Amino acid sequence: MFLAGQALAVSSRGTTLHFGPCDLLTGLRVFGWQPWHHVDAVGTRKGPRHETGSVAAAKTRARSANSEWIWRIVMPDISMVHVDQALTNVSIAYHNAQFIADQVFQPIPVSKQSNKYFIYSKDRFRIMDDARRPGARANEINWTLSTDTYFAEGHALAQAIPDELRANADQAIDVDVDTTETLTDLIYLQREIQIASAATDPAVVTQTAALSGTSQWSDFSNSDPIAAIESQKATIQKQIGQPPNALVVGHPVFLQLRQHPKIIDRFKYTQVGILQPDHLKSVFNVDYFLIGGAIKNTAKEGDADNFDYIWGKNALLFYKPPTPGRRTVSLGYQFSWLFGANTDGFLVKRYRDESRTADVVEVQLYYDAKVVAPNAAYLWTSAVA
Repeated sequence: MFLAGQALAVSSRGTTLHFGPCDLLTGLRVFGWQPWHHVDAVGTRKGPRHETGSVAAAKTRARSANSEWIWRIVMPDISMVHVDQALTNVSIAYHNAQFIADQVFQPIPVSKQSNKYFIYSKDRFRIMDDARRPGARANEINWTLSTDTYFAEGHALAQAIPDELRANADQAIDVDVDTTETLTDLIYLQREIQIASAATDPAVVTQTAALSGTSQWSDFSNSDPIAAIESQKATIQKQIGQPPNALVVGHPVFLQLRQHPKIIDRFKYTQVGILQPDHLKSVFNVDYFLIGGAIKNTAKEGDADNFDYIWGKNALLFYKPPTPGRRTVSLGYQFSWLFGANTDGFLVKRYRDESRTADVVEVQLYYDAKVVAPNAAYLWTSAVA
């Protein structure tokens, strides 16, 4: 405690500030003070020491306007001037690479959860006798039509947001947005897995080859992926009347193709460093070159993470129309029922559950991902080691 009329000198890390008896210390926040030196009336400087008895009593009585005390400011610790808080302009979240399901099985909006669709026969490819003699009737033909069905299953996930969580959330967290995006990403993930599973199933796409050993495209000395793909283009065209225009490869396959000597050789006279997807698109002469880079965690909740590529080590050559429509062929479609949909086919709901004192966010999607023309594709499984 400072005595009235007392002259002070403040020293901090070698710097001494002198204050006279009339100086007013304003705006100075003192975090800690320790006595540093005492200067008596005749100018003798003495360091601080612990004194007891009559000596201490004499020192106490010596405090007056004619004596000066020098004090040291103890600087505050960082924890006293800053309290750690969550940043509002940065946070860490993990997102999957671009999903390609919509580019493999194009979505078709439907108004009913289940229905039929027509399948035309291949009678248009048949050799017919169309010669007509004068006065004779034209030869009549028969063409056939069949049907198949779809059923758009409901797919939904939900998350409760307790009031306590919402009240305690920092500014950097938007619990409604984060919850909705997480639920949507998870539904996208399950759809990607379902479509990749259907499109790379040899029991569904029966035009297939299982590569192994020297035939795998990771064997740079013996394999030729360009020749392999070109030879199967004719296989598909003979089945559907259209040359395939799309190629999807799993990410491990892409990494091997961009390093394959037979592919690099096509660009040896150009200024190309590392081959990019557009280079492979031109080499294989397709309109769509897709890389299945999305990953999935196959571990059960609570176990150690085990990540793998959804599209695996497979390659799929197929045909897809520029836009879905009638009398067109395609490897597969997504029949998307737009029941109550409000965002890209999704139905996003938020409702109150008072029994849990929480808001519930639910994301729902109806679809049937179906291979409708399996002979519009050729599949290579285990394309690389």
